[in-house]
Amino acid sequence: MTMMFFPAKRATECTATVGKMSFLKLLLTTIRICLISCHITNPTADGTTRFAADLYRVLHLSQKSENILYSPLGAASALGMVHLGTKGKARNEISQLLNLQSDAREAFAPLQTLFSVTSKRKEFTFNLANALYLQEGFVVKEQYLHSNKEFFQTAVKLVNFQDTKASAEAISTWVENKTDGQIKNLVSSEDLGPLTRLLLVNAIYFKGNWEQVFKAESTSLMDFTKSDGSVTSVPMMHLQLRTKLGHFSDHKVNYQVLELPYKGSEFSLVLILPAEDVPIGEVENLITAELIKDWFAKMEEDDEVEISLPRFKIEQKLDLKETLQALNVIEIFNNGCDLSGLTDSADVHISQAIQKVCIEVNEDGSEAAASTGMHVAAIMSMARNQFVANRPFLFILKHNSTGSIIFMGKLASPDIQPIRRRDIDSL
Repeated sequence: MTMMFFPAKRATECTATVGKMSFLKLLLTTIRICLISCHITNPTADGTTRFAADLYRVLHLSQKSENILYSPLGAASALGMVHLGTKGKARNEISQLLNLQSDAREAFAPLQTLFSVTSKRKEFTFNLANALYLQEGFVVKEQYLHSNKEFFQTAVKLVNFQDTKASAEAISTWVENKTDGQIKNLVSSEDLGPLTRLLLVNAIYFKGNWEQVFKAESTSLMDFTKSDGSVTSVPMMHLQLRTKLGHFSDHKVNYQVLELPYKGSEFSLVLILPAEDVPIGEVENLITAELIKDWFAKMEEDDEVEISLPRFKIEQKLDLKETLQALNVIEIFNNGCDLSGLTDSADVHISQAIQKVCIEVNEDGSEAAASTGMHVAAIMSMARNQFVANRPFLFILKHNSTGSIIFMGKLASPDIQPIRRRDIDSL
């Protein structure tokens, strides 16, 4: 892969000689290079980033002109709790996809860090709802219950799948409670059947405030050009911010990468915006784990960036079974798979695996800001660096200290969610 990276620095700064650099600046630069190197070679981050890229490749093929949203962390943790109970071929397939070594538990150490941080910090809410629902009458091994709780804080519950309506209601209610009411109706009775024996559910909810909020009075209606070339008006937020920005050129595909930090600096939203003449699909075709790590590592803090970002909300339900089978995790969905680490019952396999995630991006970072009193015009200045997301872009929500990718997706149609009439009237 041939890639050029252009830091968002003035040309005069780029051509300054090393001899003019102060010793302190040189020392700080050296330290920064060392830190980047340590981040890139983190084996745990490598495995989860590769998994995120693999998932995107599959989803992109079926959703070329649509919004995409999924949680690599959620899917990995769901597979991890299944991995604890598998043996033989089923275990090997999961290990290969997640790049798990002999001590698989070490690979999920970032989850322990996340659980620890989110239980103590108040700047954000992070809820991961993982559960295995097993048909009543099956007995789950005590060792599996203990290990599952220790590493994944996962619920293992028994239900009667013969009563599909009651089972669906029970599962959906549990997920709704675990995600502060944000993710509803995860499972319908159509997802279940009398032959269902084991159901894997995964839902994830994140709520955080920006380090520096977008002012609601600066939001205005602007045109957004969708993937199909059609144009729609969307509420566009505006902010001037000193933050990390990178200009990349990869196989003559030019794009910007910007980082928006959340309050507390535990999480950041990374935005990947193609140049105006570059279709989003050309950037999507480039995605690899190595490229994602380059994005994180090579952005540089700039003096100031003028940002225009649409307010949007995406909620998607993902058939994990279909997606994982496309990535060669097949055995756990077959009759006769070895789940002897979970139960001694022979007639057990995963009938369905479902993930539902929701992300909302707006002025304060998490929940919709009050829209009354906003004026129409937002005049862009002549700032040297602008990041104007008025066309499809990619986004990644990451946990900074572990490198875990919480969400990854694409905004292709910001008007996919209905905009309230009073929002339009106030802009």
